[in-house]
Amino acid sequence: MIHQFQDKKQIVRKKKIIRNAIGFGIFFILFVLGFFTWTGKIFNYVGRPIWSVDKFIGDGIYNINYLFRTKASITKENHNLIQENADIKLSMIDYQILKNEVDQLKETLGRIPESNNFILGNILAKPNHSPYDTIIIDVGNNMGIKEGNKVFFNGNIPIGDVNKVYDNTSLVTLYSNPGQQTEGFMDGTNALVELTGRGGGNFEMIIPIELQAEKGTLVYLPGSSSMVIAVIDEVLSKPSDPFKKVILSSPVNVQNLKWVQVKKY
Repeated sequence: MIHQFQDKKQIVRKKKIIRNAIGFGIFFILFVLGFFTWTGKIFNYVGRPIWSVDKFIGDGIYNINYLFRTKASITKENHNLIQENADIKLSMIDYQILKNEVDQLKETLGRIPESNNFILGNILAKPNHSPYDTIIIDVGNNMGIKEGNKVFFNGNIPIGDVNKVYDNTSLVTLYSNPGQQTEGFMDGTNALVELTGRGGGNFEMIIPIELQAEKGTLVYLPGSSSMVIAVIDEVLSKPSDPFKKVILSSPVNVQNLKWVQVKKY
């Protein structure tokens, strides 16, 4: 009985070895004949549409997630874009302001007579931010400015005199300062007149009734027929009065000025 059991066991082992050998042989033959390459093509052919569908589904999920982003993220992105746009606009505004200032400065410098000794000054404070009918400019002892130096607009329109000089600034009193007396002469006459400041760029003068004065007549500083200090606006008179009052104004509005020129002696 034991001998018969051992024979059966050996027979089973031999059959297993034979099956393995036959399987390996078949695998080797198929490999040599390119069977697995051919089946690989079939696998690729069958799998390709599956992979395409998978990619389509994946892209669809991404697009759906993009469309259904949270309101907070969209609001934040929109805010960032608005801020970037605002920054660009501010940069353009700053550029335009600087460009305008450079253009104004070039224009001002181009009008100053080259033969005169002028110092260009920037107005730091105008009458609405400085003592009545005075301005403060950004040149002083550092540029050789002296008290009494005359101050002009465009190099030929006198607007005031330097009253106080500091290290880097100067206080200019305008001719229209209330109560200030300034001599001048009217266009078309040889008579000297005295202008009295009324404030705000305005003047008045009292002249004899027989002295001709009309609206629009120019008044110059003595010694120059090109330096207009005031223009006649109105003439007030009474037949019984030997004198008449004349109202005048400065040819420039100081509130609109940015640069002035100081003439050094």
